[in-house]
Amino acid sequence: MRAHVEILNDIDMRVFDRMRQRLVQFSRVNVGFPGPSPAKRQRDEPDSTTETVASIAAKHEFGSPAEHIPERPFLRVAVRDNVPKYKGVMRAILVEVLHETRTMENGLEYLGVVAVGDVKQKIRIGPFTPNAPATVYAKGSSRPLIDTGQMIQSVNYEVESNAS
Repeated sequence: MRAHVEILNDIDMRVFDRMRQRLVQFSRVNVGFPGPSPAKRQRDEPDSTTETVASIAAKHEFGSPAEHIPERPFLRVAVRDNVPKYKGVMRAILVEVLHETRTMENGLEYLGVVAVGDVKQKIRIGPFTPNAPATVYAKGSSRPLIDTGQMIQSVNYEVESNAS
């Protein structure tokens, strides 16, 4: 009986070693606004700007008192609210990686797509502090966070790799 247990432990360790080797090459999935994409301006503003989509998103995520922009946390809240879902997705991915029906990179890319969808949904449905009357007048809509649609279209993910 003891030899049998040792054999099972050896088999389990080989499986876990294979899984560990696949896992260590990836460190995380980043969701947000990677890259320095220049932002489009509102209809009545000049076309040229040095502001990026990420900087505009950050102003809304954390608020900008100097520009009278209230905090509208769409990124942090979307991710925080969906942690249980992400854990379930990761469990399913790990099972598929163990069965060699999915690669870890492909699984993490799938997780990124899921998280991007959650962030976009949060931008669409809020709830957020309403726009000021002057903002509603300027952009022709009362919907916070959506003007040209560029920010919601720019939400993306990247799989961070430890591989050299």
